Amino acid sequence: MRWWLKSFVLGSFIAWIIYYRLWTYQLIRTRTKGLSYISSSLENNTEQYYFYNRSQQLKSSYFECENRIYAHGPCGNLQISPLERPCTPPIHIHLNQTEYFTLIQGHLGYQLNDKIYSCNIHTCPKPLIIPPFIPHTFWMNDNKEDLVVLIRAEPANRFNGLRQEFFENLAGVLRDDSISIWQIFVLFENAQTYPASLPLPIMKVIVKIGAIIGRILGFKQQYEEYTTTTNEIN
Repeated sequence: MRWWLKSFVLGSFIAWIIYYRLWTYQLIRTRTKGLSYISSSLENNTEQYYFYNRSQQLKSSYFECENRIYAHGPCGNLQISPLERPCTPPIHIHLNQTEYFTLIQGHLGYQLNDKIYSCNIHTCPKPLIIPPFIPHTFWMNDNKEDLVVLIRAEPANRFNGLRQEFFENLAGVLRDDSISIWQIFVLFENAQTYPASLPLPIMKVIVKIGAIIGRILGFKQQYEEYTTTTNEIN
């Protein structure tokens, strides 16, 4: 490769990094740290998370929150395929945590491995237990009322995996329209959560490399405006 072409490629890469870092630095972030109720949209029409009993959760090494998906918004639009709705997580796995879903209200649709299920409060398992390495996702299956699911993950710690900080920051970047594939890589890598679209070893490499690039571009796993620190938890 000629010297001028190498210089052009290197210069373009540096310019790309500078552009992203300036963009992320200038983003206006809605301050929601310390709140018990947070929404993933400014219109409050997608989903809401309710955090409670946080001190006890820290002591007992588990994470728990209530996830409400609104029936009147885009996540309740039954004309759209469930996997294409904004509140449906990509089919994914967790490395080290068991996840528990307890349906509180509404009609739940969910996928485990390649099988799709649906249930209401009378027919759902109490709770639905999802061990590590099981591909899964869930969605609203009937929009007659909001879907409310109690989500629990254990064991949990303060540094990685599914925890309050992950949901605070995911909801924050979605709400403030600052989401990008690089931000997703950073958040998911720290949450030890991986899409199940490719074999796990390949997906771990992709997410790891994407997270490294994301951090170089200025994306973080936690933002001060969103993140409730330990000394702020009652």
